[in-house]
Amino acid sequence: MTKTTGGKVVIKTLEALGVEVVFGIPGVHNLEIYKALLDSPIRHITTRHEQGAAFAADGYSRIKGKPGVAITITGPGLTNAVTALAGAYHDSVPLLLISSQIPRESLTYRSGFLHEVKDSRGMASSVCKESISVMYPEDISSSLIYAWELSQKGRPGPVHVEIPTDLLSEGFFGEPQYLRDCRLEDLGSILRPVDEDIDKAVSFIDKAHSCAIIAGGGALAAGKEITKLAEKIAAPIVTTCAGKGVVDERHALSLGARLNFKVVKDYLEDLDLLLIAGSELSPTDFYQYPLKPKGVVIQVDLDPGNFARQSLPDIPVMADCKAAITILADRVSTKGASVIEEVSSKVKSIKAAARDELSSSGELGEETYDAVQAINSIRKALPDEGMIFADMTIPAYVAISEFPSYGPRTFLHPVGFGTLGWALPAALGAKAACSHAPIIVLAGDGGFQFTMEELALTVEENLPLVIVIWHNNGFGILKNIEKRHHFRKPYAVDQSLPNFSLLASAYGIRSFRVTSAAELEEALGVSLCDQTSAIIEYKSGRT
Repeated sequence: MTKTTGGKVVIKTLEALGVEVVFGIPGVHNLEIYKALLDSPIRHITTRHEQGAAFAADGYSRIKGKPGVAITITGPGLTNAVTALAGAYHDSVPLLLISSQIPRESLTYRSGFLHEVKDSRGMASSVCKESISVMYPEDISSSLIYAWELSQKGRPGPVHVEIPTDLLSEGFFGEPQYLRDCRLEDLGSILRPVDEDIDKAVSFIDKAHSCAIIAGGGALAAGKEITKLAEKIAAPIVTTCAGKGVVDERHALSLGARLNFKVVKDYLEDLDLLLIAGSELSPTDFYQYPLKPKGVVIQVDLDPGNFARQSLPDIPVMADCKAAITILADRVSTKGASVIEEVSSKVKSIKAAARDELSSSGELGEETYDAVQAINSIRKALPDEGMIFADMTIPAYVAISEFPSYGPRTFLHPVGFGTLGWALPAALGAKAACSHAPIIVLAGDGGFQFTMEELALTVEENLPLVIVIWHNNGFGILKNIEKRHHFRKPYAVDQSLPNFSLLASAYGIRSFRVTSAAELEEALGVSLCDQTSAIIEYKSGRT
């Protein structure tokens, strides 16, 4: 009988799960995994930092629709990835992080072993659905399968698995059976709504004179069904940032992702009925004040915890959004054409009022106008199927409402956890998942520096991206906030920036410097047409 190693079992299990790409960095503690990768069809992409690896796995997952996989070493490799795990947890992104661990014999006391962490599981579990330590060779495969499936079960999220170095290198007899873990036998089943809940929902919807649908990230797979339902009951559709594009935002009933606008909240609060699909309606969806609807609230969600986050819904429907909305769309009564026309006209006027509100609010400072023009140029240049990965930067905040998304997963933004530096590595992961899709990275000049080392992968791994860097000398949004807090001058927010053109040149990447929306559109057109990487630095006259 042939001996195998824990490292080989890890890779064989990933192959059996259908994993095609992993992101990571080799180190002395996980080399047995990398040795096994030598003979595997799995593509490995070596990032420049473990945070970049986990961010890339996040982006891969969002586009591929299955868990992204990252591999790190013990200790600093895991701690570097924690920020990305936290972002994936907040945004409900399925992700599997595999890390090594110090030898089992050194785990029971403070040994001083290289890369030792006092409580790595406790640290990882604070930002994951679960953190699992494997202690026996026969548990390696089943633990990975369990973690893979747990990351997708119910409300998705990251799962961490750590494997001690002695298990990874230890030779043992037998070939593990790469089977599903019995602990999650019902993973493949779709959670369907209870008939009684559907009956109540249909009754209330049919009685309501005015209603609307709020769609979140949990409804991304139910776009067609939500559109059908909205058209039957003449319901405007407004999305969270995570749900952006679930319905084509060119649709006459779409209010886009504008939950944070006062004119939209006022309208929603006065309706007879609100249907919330796949969203917890977190504080970041509203920026400040929660929604306080006066009418009936129907909430459809897989996560029962979401029913208690705001005031309790009148009708909680614990179910898969697509399954529940499909049934509702088939059963509700159809409103007349005149009602739909009247509501569509109302939607149009609310959107116009929201744009006026954006321009006059002063929330984002003097850059708002230029940001709106830049977003319009990006929309004109980007093909319908193209994607934007937007970092935490002023034009991204504008784009949440002003960039019309034509489909789900075409505007990606870490608004929940709000970490800087996410966009570039996440976009690289998305490009690895969908090589034909044109992708634009939108980042600020300050935030881009958090992960700009991953720019190397656009060339090294042939993952072309067009990167738009918004130039405002550092942390522009914080300058505005400091001003509102009556700082006597900007403090700790201005930066001495690198020469981004020289950075591009160092990697053999084309670069542009533009100062207007028209020049931006032209540079985007050239770069997207060439299907090569480019950095476009945008500096308006106001910055």
